[in-house]
Amino acid sequence: MESDKQHFRHILLFCKRKSKNAVQARKKLTDVYGEGVLTVRQCQNWFAKFRSGNFDVEDAPRSGRPVEADKDAIKALVDVNRRITTREIGLRLNLSNSSVYMTT
Repeated sequence: MESDKQHFRHILLFCKRKSKNAVQARKKLTDVYGEGVLTVRQCQNWFAKFRSGNFDVEDAPRSGRPVEADKDAIKALVDVNRRITTREIGLRLNLSNSSVYMTT
């Protein structure tokens, strides 16, 4: 998935260097890869980044430490109660609902 993102960003950069605008670049992408590739707004954001002189096509590192959930603790709660929700697990283990969901 990440390599697809970078591939599309390389194509956007190529289109930018060929004096195309974001809408034209998206049209070229959707002609080849289909409608679900990138939104016009995403293309515009990347074009703005390129205009500012930043040609890095990789995602910038995010701040903060990634949440690490204890898979064994989650599994133990599920083994005790098969009907437990991700919300309940999160409350018991002090994790966000999405962190529990991504771990399971």
